Amino acid sequence: MNKPIRWGVLGCARIARMQVIPAILRTGNANLQAVASRDSSKLAEFKEVFGDFTAHASYEALLADPAIDAVYVPLPNALHCEWAMRAMRAGKHVLCEKPLAMNSHEAVEMIQTARECGVLLMEAFMYRYTDRTRQIARVLESGKLGKIKSINSTFRFLLDRTNTIKENPALGGGALYDVGCYPLNLIGLVTGAEPVSCLVECDKVHGVDVNLSAILRYEDGLIATLHCGFNAFGRMHSEIIGTEGMLESTDTFLDNAGELILHTQAGREVIPVAASDRYGAEIEDFSAAILEKRAPMLSLDESLRNMRIMDRLMAQVTEPQQ
Repeated sequence: MNKPIRWGVLGCARIARMQVIPAILRTGNANLQAVASRDSSKLAEFKEVFGDFTAHASYEALLADPAIDAVYVPLPNALHCEWAMRAMRAGKHVLCEKPLAMNSHEAVEMIQTARECGVLLMEAFMYRYTDRTRQIARVLESGKLGKIKSINSTFRFLLDRTNTIKENPALGGGALYDVGCYPLNLIGLVTGAEPVSCLVECDKVHGVDVNLSAILRYEDGLIATLHCGFNAFGRMHSEIIGTEGMLESTDTFLDNAGELILHTQAGREVIPVAASDRYGAEIEDFSAAILEKRAPMLSLDESLRNMRIMDRLMAQVTEPQQ
């Protein structure tokens, strides 16, 4: 039970370098065992930054390494299904970057493979491990908001780098896949349901959505709006509105210290939010789930539900523009 989980990382992605590998290194129940890349210069650079690990010149070699227990997949969205499936068939547990797949059909196949192979699979929504998310859940459970009627959530930023995978439709680029999946996940956290209807408006450049808004209507009358993009000034904000109150969250998907604002008939209440280590907590929970033979925090049922909704939204994104 005390043996650390040995992690392998597929590729030298920016998020692996900036966030996840440092999280593995500072987590007590995880070790960085190996990194795979066909680019030897990137592997050498990672060695300088992160110290000793096994460097594999191909993803296949990493998956064949018997010293690896779990694999982190930070590859472009279009490659998530293929390499997560290969990893699971090699007997590895898989933490896969969001979105879990390009569509719900891929997600179903991935989930079936995880169950058949007896390994864990989880979508890496790290914000679910923050005190901010815990405080949001606590307010919802308290009933102080009454019956939820409206949810509005935004995640956008200004993309200041050129020729990135975010702008490549063949690799699963676009704002909805990249950042819109976060507000969609939050909406799912609140509703626990699928909408009866949805409407999308978006602006596309080079075949991908760069500015998108969606309206989701639910059977009980709740209406949620989702806004995302990477062609304008950054904004990250959410509000959950019920019959008895409203909860505001700035920096919804970050792990910095801050506050939530609860508005009710009693007045305005400030709810402090403590700083968290979202990536570290994610790695720690997934590693502990492997060691303890239990499910990790984020369920595959929830990921599949959100992927089904994403399919409906993406069907409107990919419609030919008039």
